[in-house]
Amino acid sequence: MKTFGIYLCYPPKVDLRGQGLGRYLAEFLKEAKVRADVRFVIACPSWMRDSLKEWSRSVGLQPDAFEVIGPEKVPTLLRFYEAYQTYRAYRLRKKKVRDYMSKVRSVCGSLVAYVARTAATTRSTVALAFIGLIASPVLLIYYAVRLINRSVPSRRIYRALVRRYRSQFAPNMGRLVARPQDNGFTLRLYRYMETAEAKLLSVEIEKRKEISAWFAPTAFWPHFNDIKAPRLICVPDVVLADFPVAFSAVNEERFHETFRLVEQAIKGGSHFVTYSLDVKQRTLVERYGVPPEAIDVILHGANRLDDLIRISGLSNENDATNAFCANLFATALQKAVRTSDPSRFANNGIQFIFYASQFRPNKNVLTLLRAYNHLLKQRYLPHKLILTGHPDALPEIARFIQKQNLNNDVLCLHGLSDQELAACYRLAALAVNPSLSEGGCPFTFTEALSVDTPVVMARIAVTEEVISDPELRDLMLFDPYSWKDMAGKIEWALCNRADLLQKQRALYGQLTKRSWSNVVDEYITLLDRISSDRVDYIPESVSKPTAVSKPAA
Repeated sequence: MKTFGIYLCYPPKVDLRGQGLGRYLAEFLKEAKVRADVRFVIACPSWMRDSLKEWSRSVGLQPDAFEVIGPEKVPTLLRFYEAYQTYRAYRLRKKKVRDYMSKVRSVCGSLVAYVARTAATTRSTVALAFIGLIASPVLLIYYAVRLINRSVPSRRIYRALVRRYRSQFAPNMGRLVARPQDNGFTLRLYRYMETAEAKLLSVEIEKRKEISAWFAPTAFWPHFNDIKAPRLICVPDVVLADFPVAFSAVNEERFHETFRLVEQAIKGGSHFVTYSLDVKQRTLVERYGVPPEAIDVILHGANRLDDLIRISGLSNENDATNAFCANLFATALQKAVRTSDPSRFANNGIQFIFYASQFRPNKNVLTLLRAYNHLLKQRYLPHKLILTGHPDALPEIARFIQKQNLNNDVLCLHGLSDQELAACYRLAALAVNPSLSEGGCPFTFTEALSVDTPVVMARIAVTEEVISDPELRDLMLFDPYSWKDMAGKIEWALCNRADLLQKQRALYGQLTKRSWSNVVDEYITLLDRISSDRVDYIPESVSKPTAVSKPAA
């Protein structure tokens, strides 16, 4: 049995369940577990151990699917930060309790007024005595609390100090806790921690001589190149280079730092894998000068969601599945961000368009919103638009929704589980993907069709690699830079839903023939091939012989 390593070094608080890479690794490791000739070890920093456990439970991976190595004790500063987050969550819960008690006091005040009014107007001596007997304890407590609040000056001083803290210090601390990655100082602190953690990881990795080759599933971690063993780096894409202005507008310091790390990782790499020919040629060969023979292309497998929601064994399986999805959708609506009382949409059988993606500049969400705004207000489209990103990730999205008064038409359901995601796809009238850049054909296509929902998508190179039929391209692909073309394609697809779904099913049937088992087989073949290259084992102080390049698979 051969052992291969997977290298992960995400920052603290990154939840793999919300990352595309998390879903990719889940499919990969599930299929790898079936094979008896290989096993995988995951090397990760101390702060990722809990995240890996939560992720593996959520995707149904058994504990023996992989081994975890790396430091176990979390850095002290990070422990203090996590403790502060726990304390802040506790304060928020206390605030909710205070708000509740405020409502109780308001009700009690109304009750006191009612009792006083009734006592003043009753003409029955017995009724007056009864009211006095019942109301006297309540009145005593009510006026005692009011007297204490008014007579203790220190309480008023404390409240003044709290108000000043909340107006001046709390907003900055709140932003720091909510999005520490946007703060330059905390970003530098994390880089110091990452460098120290990477050294400890290297020590652990160096002990495992039986691991034949190492695989980094993304190119964010240049420390990966310090491993003295055969290494394979996956470069899904380099969107930071394709959209530099948009990403730097989000956070210029973080953008430059991340971009530097990606380029450093690519320049130090020796073997690469991508998901598409476009990324291989246009990004790695033309932009970074990587030799073509050092790059392999391994396409995605079909990403299916139907097994998560299908109800089988009943005479009315389709109705049962839809009912199950409706319950999941009602739960998902509770995760809506900045929508008042989202649960009211659960019982109305609403129709909606669905786009599952985080909010990043290359995802083209703003153009989709412009197209939807036109369809809603000019074409009287009755559908809602459901997104899965958080509006705070890109402030211009939140501003557009607010300015166009779309808060009750555009629902952002952030943090969906896999089952809730599948239910949204199933119940959607149409799935859409306007992304300007992806590493491979977006998962949207097979995810939606696996639950019988048609799709319209942006016309980009990686999509056209998979959707090669000219007729189908004309039916389902739109110009991602034109909101008018996008709106027209969405409207046509909604009016011709059954016809589009029928034509897309033929291609879906072909794509499902490539399973994740095929993907894992190709990766293992590639890792096995590069593990025979012993050049990486020679210390840098020794002159390396010229390696004979092996042809790409």
